[in-house]
Amino acid sequence: MVPPANCFTVLVIDDLPANRVLLGKVLKNAGYAVVEAGDGRAALDLLEKGVVMPDLIVTDIEMPVMDGITFVECIRHLGTPLARVPVIAASGNADEMMRRGALAAGCDVFLTKPFDLATLRREIGSLIKARRQSAGNRGDTPAAESAPNRIELRLRETK
Repeated sequence: MVPPANCFTVLVIDDLPANRVLLGKVLKNAGYAVVEAGDGRAALDLLEKGVVMPDLIVTDIEMPVMDGITFVECIRHLGTPLARVPVIAASGNADEMMRRGALAAGCDVFLTKPFDLATLRREIGSLIKARRQSAGNRGDTPAAESAPNRIELRLRETK
């Protein structure tokens, strides 16, 4: 799947199809291209096969096969550009130890479900913007990331 040139791609990982559908609709309405996976192992397979190179990942924590924390640990140790992709962890479990574990594994943000969609959109925009600026400072900004897009324009309008 090749996203339009004027949007970013978000990989959504959740074992509950209803959660993936809801989050996918919200993100697509905001202009993002969305790729879905039902668990961390399926997501890792997509990434390793080069099916998708997301600009951001939103992952559930508690999933069968491979949980979100193990998934994040795996991509953070790849030593490829995937290791720098921002990750938002989400869980219905508001346990402080789970939040700490997710952040220690390399997640950038931890949100408790059900999360406020405006907060989620704001966090996604902030993380993608920070990644673009970081890549630009290293001099390795991909062409697709250096072009303005609908999301960035919407973020400017709301400030």
